[in-house]
Amino acid sequence: MPKGLDKHFDPILSFPLKEIKFAKTRTNLTFAFLKELESKSFEEIKIKELCQIAEVSEPTFYNYFPEKGDLILHYIQIWSLQVSVFVHEKRLSGSGLGILSALFRYTAKESKKNPRILLEIISFQARTRKSITQPKLTRAERVLLFPDSVGIENLEALGVEGIIRKAMSVAAENGELPASTDWKSLSLSIASCFFGVPILSFQLNQNLEKLWLESLYYLWRGAGGKV
Repeated sequence: MPKGLDKHFDPILSFPLKEIKFAKTRTNLTFAFLKELESKSFEEIKIKELCQIAEVSEPTFYNYFPEKGDLILHYIQIWSLQVSVFVHEKRLSGSGLGILSALFRYTAKESKKNPRILLEIISFQARTRKSITQPKLTRAERVLLFPDSVGIENLEALGVEGIIRKAMSVAAENGELPASTDWKSLSLSIASCFFGVPILSFQLNQNLEKLWLESLYYLWRGAGGKV
């Protein structure tokens, strides 16, 4: 039966078996890691235990992830793609402030499920001195994660810094901020807000989304923009 006529067709099946296996194995290992983060710190998580959960051998693990920290980098790619899907669904891609608001709103929403993940990501990036290179998601991984999202192959997974750069570019094109805006300094301020506010939020037991958006809007108004 042609794909277009089969209501139960799984789009992942359109990929070669090797690509499907790669996508499923890498995704399963990352989700096993996220599950362990619900009760353990990054340091406490053992690769051997992740392999048992994902039902792969330890040598297989290292074929997909050279080191444990790469699991966080892979999750950042998945998460930033989720942000792009959120931006697309809410039709916010035409506004720099809209993109930033979506970044904060979606991440706050996700962090409620497991606050430890966001803190571990912040901690990991703070202590990692080497250049952080985020491996790109394959087309098969994208379809596996979002089988019902049309055009998922074309949405960007940029990471925090990339999303902020994209927002600044859109804001500049739209004239959302004055032409004299110091875009680099504003980007650094927004990144500092993204990484710093969660720590205060969890320490003070305050609503993360509220604190994030209040801080973002304060910075935006201070730069001469409208909210």
